[in-house]
Amino acid sequence: MKVSFVALFAVLATSAVTASLTLTNEEINDGKIRTPEQLQAIQDDGDVNRKCHESNGGYLPLLKPGNYQASKFHGCFRTTSQIYEYLDVLVQQNAKIFTKFQIAESVRKQPIYGYKLSPKEQTHSLYFESLIHAREWTTGASTLWAFSRYLDDIANGKPGPTDLYNLYYVPVVNVDGYDISWTPGKRYQRKNANQVDLNRNFISKFVNPKPPKPVDQNYPGPFPFSEPEAKGIDIFGKSKQGEILGFVDVHSYAGLIMYPYGDTHDPIGGGEDEKFAVLGNAMAVVMNNVTGKTLYVAEPSGKLYLAYGAFDDYHYRTYGKPTLTIEMTAKDFVVPFSEIPQRGDEIYYGLWQFAKQVAVFNGTAPTTATPTTAIPTTAIPTTTPALTTAPTPTTTKPQC
Repeated sequence: MKVSFVALFAVLATSAVTASLTLTNEEINDGKIRTPEQLQAIQDDGDVNRKCHESNGGYLPLLKPGNYQASKFHGCFRTTSQIYEYLDVLVQQNAKIFTKFQIAESVRKQPIYGYKLSPKEQTHSLYFESLIHAREWTTGASTLWAFSRYLDDIANGKPGPTDLYNLYYVPVVNVDGYDISWTPGKRYQRKNANQVDLNRNFISKFVNPKPPKPVDQNYPGPFPFSEPEAKGIDIFGKSKQGEILGFVDVHSYAGLIMYPYGDTHDPIGGGEDEKFAVLGNAMAVVMNNVTGKTLYVAEPSGKLYLAYGAFDDYHYRTYGKPTLTIEMTAKDFVVPFSEIPQRGDEIYYGLWQFAKQVAVFNGTAPTTATPTTAIPTTAIPTTTPALTTAPTPTTTKPQC
């Protein structure tokens, strides 16, 4: 097999740079102290997955509707270009039901793509996103697995969330940051290319009493929507007001189904907290059924730590629709690629259960989908009283 000198030199140069790096806890700066072995695993993760790509390539010509889940694409964590190439084929093969659009543009002027899955052209839709935090690779791989399964189910005549709603999906919100996370020494890049935490760049009802500095992992930027990624998502959401009835932002690695609010410990009131608990618990049940272990529990976002300007609080306050953050289970942000199918199934069932429960939460008529898990639910009238306090963060947990 012929190997070009340029390609060989590039591989050797990358390996040499990686080998010369010594990643430190101070460089990661997320409040967690890791052992030298853990730091080495983080440093090596990009190369580990690049080697995985070598043994799990050639999958694009083999992709067929009804069999996407079995593709070697899901054998590794994938780069932005690989993700978009894979989805381009799925769009081409399912042109009548799966479409691509640009939702935003990154700091580096890269397009941020969204996808709409609408085999039945429903009146209403749901919105799902992942990788707003670049280092959370498992979220992108898991949502891609889930949407591949949804397409397979459609091709094979099986029920799914699209029996209830159209699905909007943004696989890589933080495209610049995700690209950076694949470069040597930058695996734990969280923020965008401006070094802003996109999940703190939305509007909060409160001013953070301890505003993060630009060097902090949760730096929110100079003002809400200062970043084109967050601004683009906001413009899209407002353009679909009345159509989108629920939102989910997928993160890792706390093992939680989190619901508003995250910027106050005060309850929402008016029965909303109880409705969110029913919704979150229903999702936790089906996600835990994948392994038979209690890996997920539902709780208000603020119970983990207080966060100001997050996606979930902003979208719930703006639209009054169920908005959740899934914190996928793991021990750290580096996850073995062998776990992609299992974690992907958790998201597959979790998002489907979300779709089933949205009508209950919103107090609309029963839907036609058959639940896989019987969970008693009660629709409670909704009111959202004004909040008055801005508590100070009291946790030192790593920012997820």
